[in-house]
Amino acid sequence: MGDWHPLVRDPIDVLRGVLVVGTVVSALAGEVSGAVYLAASAAGALIARSLQLPRLIDLAFVLALTITGFGEALGFYDRWPWFDRVVHFLVPMLFAPVAYIGLARADVVLDPHDQHPDVKRVPALLIISVAFGVALGAIWEIAEWGMDATGWTSLSENNDDTVGDLIADTCGSLVGGALLLVWTFKGWGSVRRIPGENRREAVDD
Repeated sequence: MGDWHPLVRDPIDVLRGVLVVGTVVSALAGEVSGAVYLAASAAGALIARSLQLPRLIDLAFVLALTITGFGEALGFYDRWPWFDRVVHFLVPMLFAPVAYIGLARADVVLDPHDQHPDVKRVPALLIISVAFGVALGAIWEIAEWGMDATGWTSLSENNDDTVGDLIADTCGSLVGGALLLVWTFKGWGSVRRIPGENRREAVDD
């Protein structure tokens, strides 16, 4: 499957555009919390685009951000009490591999492709990816507290809710780190490919 256009390459980019449009519409409608969630989701999706992720990882991550953003904008968190826990599990699970690949792009850690099949590097790959997933959850809880303190939102319910979210974040991050290990040792690569192109890594290993 090739690219449609340099700006809108595929349906995943269309989904990113939907997040941006949703942010603007929510802001104009005065839905502050929905606009904040959608803006954060759109920003994450656009950053992920610059990493040239494998299409499957990119799609899964953008879908998770879409569920998160529109979940708040459409009132899913209030309507279904379990929805918040699902999001706190799902987003770190998919963020952990993306964060690790982002560090690899900056040459801070080894690219997953370069680690295959080096078993000795398994602990580092798992620990780093999980740490980023957990950190994302902690930063989001701080952000929720800060927004609630301004009086614009009422996202944090109580201490039990916050700790429950962090537990879900941690569990999701562990699963995400494990999935990255599987991806790495299957040798599936870490870059976005289109027919006729080879970006940064050999495709015949």
